[in-house]
Amino acid sequence: MGTLEASGISLTASTNDANGGDRTNDNRAIHGTSESNIEIPTIAPNYVDITDIFSKETQKIKPGELAMSETFELVNAINALEMMDLKMDTGLLDMLSHDKEFDTKASRSARKVLGVMDELFAMEMSWHTGGALSQTVFTCLYIEQALNNFNGSVSSAHFGDESNDVPIPSDKDLESVFVHVVLREFVLGIIKTCDLSRRRLQCNEILEDEDIVTQTYSLDLMQFVPVADICTGLIDAISKMKQLRTETEIHHNQEASNLLGCIDGFISRLELRLMVIKALDSADDVPEKQIELLDGTGDLIRTVMSTHSLAEPLPVAFSIAIQGRLECGMPPRPKVETSFGDGIRILERLLSGMKDVLRVHDYGSLGDITAYFEEFAMRRPTELPYVRCQLFKRFLVNRKIVGKFSMRDAVIADITDLCCPSPALFAIDESHSCHQALEMFFTRAEVCFENLFSVMCHNRSRLRQRLCGVILDWDSLQVDSEHLESNHDMLEFSPLLSTDQRSGEEGLRALPLSSWVYFRKLQIMVWIVFMGFELDIYRLDEWPLMLWYGDYVLGVMDSHIARIEMVLEIMAALPPDSSTHSTKPRKSKKNKGKLASVVPPPSPQSIMRSRSWLAGLRSQMAAYKELCQGYMCFIAALVRAGCVRSFAVSQLDQSKKEFMAPELLYRLRLKPFSTIGVPEVPSFETYKRLSDLRDWQIDPLLDNAQITVNKARNMTDAWSKLKPEQQVNSKLVQESSAKMQQNLKRSCIGTNVAISVVRQMKLQPGSFGKENKLKISIQHDNFHPFFPILSVSTGN
Repeated sequence: MGTLEASGISLTASTNDANGGDRTNDNRAIHGTSESNIEIPTIAPNYVDITDIFSKETQKIKPGELAMSETFELVNAINALEMMDLKMDTGLLDMLSHDKEFDTKASRSARKVLGVMDELFAMEMSWHTGGALSQTVFTCLYIEQALNNFNGSVSSAHFGDESNDVPIPSDKDLESVFVHVVLREFVLGIIKTCDLSRRRLQCNEILEDEDIVTQTYSLDLMQFVPVADICTGLIDAISKMKQLRTETEIHHNQEASNLLGCIDGFISRLELRLMVIKALDSADDVPEKQIELLDGTGDLIRTVMSTHSLAEPLPVAFSIAIQGRLECGMPPRPKVETSFGDGIRILERLLSGMKDVLRVHDYGSLGDITAYFEEFAMRRPTELPYVRCQLFKRFLVNRKIVGKFSMRDAVIADITDLCCPSPALFAIDESHSCHQALEMFFTRAEVCFENLFSVMCHNRSRLRQRLCGVILDWDSLQVDSEHLESNHDMLEFSPLLSTDQRSGEEGLRALPLSSWVYFRKLQIMVWIVFMGFELDIYRLDEWPLMLWYGDYVLGVMDSHIARIEMVLEIMAALPPDSSTHSTKPRKSKKNKGKLASVVPPPSPQSIMRSRSWLAGLRSQMAAYKELCQGYMCFIAALVRAGCVRSFAVSQLDQSKKEFMAPELLYRLRLKPFSTIGVPEVPSFETYKRLSDLRDWQIDPLLDNAQITVNKARNMTDAWSKLKPEQQVNSKLVQESSAKMQQNLKRSCIGTNVAISVVRQMKLQPGSFGKENKLKISIQHDNFHPFFPILSVSTGN
């Protein structure tokens, strides 16, 4: 774009000449003007018409392209103008809109009312999936009119005009009834549903503007209107429609038949809205009540879908110009539109998710609940924000786990399920020297445990970020637990156990507190590592590194679980004499001469229950570990073929060597774990030494990959066949584990297929360079989130 200049005149005029003389008076004398405060240009500029030049230049610019100078900065975009876009001028948008011509109190046909109801329902579902209320529900003129007239009572929320005259529908004018009875009650139901959902969504587990937008732009969503009043209005409208249906059934003509279909559509939509409101209102009631309400929505949804074909759209009932009348500082945005079919599917996801979270009450242990939370967070598509929020609210009710026991009880129960310590550990009185330190440990453990479950209700991307912070708290808690259990007075709860029953040598302590903390910390580390594959955080050349580190963490976790199992095995083999479970009689420091009390052993049933749970965990870790090794061999074959860059030994451009060095990238990728005390991050030299597969040929690598993947599948089968019979109620953990096992099998099968495809290509070292490269894509759908599939094909 050229610069517009006046002909022969500088754009910047000066009142002083180069010699500093005043030329203003001379100009006035020339033009014969009197003295004035208005500055007059030295010479009148000659303006040039650039319309043709401007039109010619604009033809070179594509729609959406930005015309800017070289000095244009990103911050300037805030004040930049987008030509021909009405949203840049809110006042112009309001002036050009025709929504003021739309009469909300006018009668409408049954088909058009059905169309408004269905589009408004789809708008509500768009809000649940992340759209703002200003772009969804608030774009409806009927919603705007009802809220503008609302003054605190339900009767005031009507579709009347500024005169505030309440429209009185006449039974003789059915179209008036459809608008001011059916549509009005449906609109009020939508408003109350949004209010109930919004109040539940305003918690720490849901992130504003990231998961869902709860801003109401200072509009009152009838927060203080009792739910019973809204339900009464819906019931009255349903009764009126049922009465009308009875009267219409007398007639036997096409018009009556079409009207009956619309009436059935009205009734089903009003009844569905009534059920949804009751289900949301009973979110904190006993599970049985909410299940009964949710089960009754299935038939209503099918009826709603069958009558959607009768609906006739009424686009003029919706307008984005309403956004200009809201208390919003942002320019109007386009509507977030969702089709009716997609809206129904979103509603079904919402209702099924609400029903599914009630399963958290059907637990056997905290290990069951943890497995459920893990499977819940892995679901694809991700559960809706309301469902994730509802899960945590069901889990923690009035600071109690599922409303039954405190977080302290949950921590104790989880330690017992994993390590099975002596019950006396949790029953020491205030006279014990370690009582205060143990109380401090439990207080911190409660916070860490609650934060863990709270974070697991976040969206998947935010979950991984928050877990990187949570792990630091658990690492600090491990230091406290180790310090506590090293206290001499605490050794009576962790007696030395002989690893050799025949020799009677002492050499192993249970250390239940630090063992429990370490296990949970390692579990979080596993989640962080493998969620990177799920979220596509790692580049393909970084996969070998993170698979290697994941295999390393899994190995540490497997060794730790094996140690706990060994302790439980020794304890189970000891005779029932309580003295064999305690340390040798020793004198108390506080009361010299008196022997310390004998610590009672855990019950055989508790030991069996813990061993059963640990057996399932080891099977899961073993399957993960084998699959990691299979993936590493598979990708190593692709590296040998030259279609994947080697992370550790690739030749770097000298200009990028400073910030692309493998050792630097290694440290950056493992930075979330660099501050963890145990396990320490291996050095880069250790990684290079242990992961170097350059001496392997492609065929042996593929053979080894296929063998380990098959092992992973066999271990998954063994994991699925485990029956934790000692669990009090294993239904929850079995159903959650079954979904993960099924997805893990699919990952094994998919990887086997990919290996077979590559094997048929007869790859040779370096055979696929830059000129002829394999096409590798990552597939996530229907596979285990931690182990997406590499789909390999030849490039064009």
